[in-house]
Parts: sequence; C-alpha cells; structure tokens
Amino acid sequence: MKSSYRTTQRFYSEKAEIFFEETLKIDLSQSYEVFLKELNPGALILDLGCGSGRDTQYFREHGYSVESWEPNEKLASLAEKYLGSTVNRASSFELSVTNKYDAIWASASLLHLELGCFCNTLLSIRDALKPDGIFYTSFKWGSRDIQKDGRFFLMMNEERLSTCLNEVEGLKIVEILKRADHRPDKHGEYWLECISIKSS
Repeated sequence: MKSSYRTTQRFYSEKAEIFFEETLKIDLSQSYEVFLKELNPGALILDLGCGSGRDTQYFREHGYSVESWEPNEKLASLAEKYLGSTVNRASSFELSVTNKYDAIWASASLLHLELGCFCNTLLSIRDALKPDGIFYTSFKWGSRDIQKDGRFFLMMNEERLSTCLNEVEGLKIVEILKRADHRPDKHGEYWLECISIKSS
C-alpha cells in the first residue's frame, strides 16, 4: 500500500465528522439515474468506499441490496450509525471475489489510489462483477495528479481514464460524463464519471 494512500487515510481520520456532514446531503441524483437504469430491483451493489453512507441509503431506499465498504474506521463508524447496519472495514485492496456483484459503485473513492494501484484495482473489480455487471467510478477532472489538504488525488481526463479502462480485457466503457461539482463552494471545478460493463 502506497504511503500517499496512508497519508490520505490520516486526513479522513482527523476530519471524519466534518467530511461526513459536508458530503451527506450532496445531490447525486443525475449520477444515480445513469448508474441504475440497467439494474433490476433487488440487484446486489457493492458501495466501494461508502464514506458517509449517503449512496448506500439511496440504493436501499430504491429496492437494491447493498454491501457497504469503507476503509476508514471513523468514517465507517459514522456511516454505521447513519445507516443502522454494518459497514465492512475494507477497501479495494481486499476485493478478491469472483462473479458476485451485479454492480459496483465507486463514487470518489478510487481517486486516492496512485495510477498503478488503480489499474490493478480495475482487474479486481472486473472479476468481482457478474457478467453484464455495471461499474461506476468518478474522479476530479484534470490531467495531473495533485496533493491537496493532506490528500493525494488521482486526476482523470477523458483520454487518461479511457486508456486505463481499455487496457482491461472484459470491461467495456459505456459512457464518460463530465459534470460540474455539485457543491456550491466548488464553482468551476469538474468531475469525470464513467459507466462500464463487464462482458457476458
């Protein structure tokens, strides 16, 4: 595990309560719509890096089964209290199952991995998905990785993300979207969202 990832986890341990409150009410309805449109009710979703538990709650309220994973102990504890259910203390590094999930949702959770780790994680994500399984991921938009406020960010533009995903056999890009940041204090910042599907 890279030192940049450990440093980022220290940030979330120190700022867990603030991060929880700031992210809990962010409106991702447009992203949910794109992600869920091909999923049947009752489908099993892995919320990989669930943070506050916001997305897990939404998916459950709309009839989906969800496993919630969060590597940061303090954030996981806050999410458990909010959700009233167990959050697994695990990250993408622990993903080792095969053909288990109908979909994997990784909203702003893989962006703290360095590029090589992210590419390796894509292989684990592909294997963990069932055939025709859906994978969603999102990154801050940009072409150069940055360190900000004690955190490492793997930045993605369309070309960089496409290159990474196209190298993974059996995982096909369906759509890449560039969206303005949902938060009012982040005017002028953008996110890159990607939907992929595992070949049947």
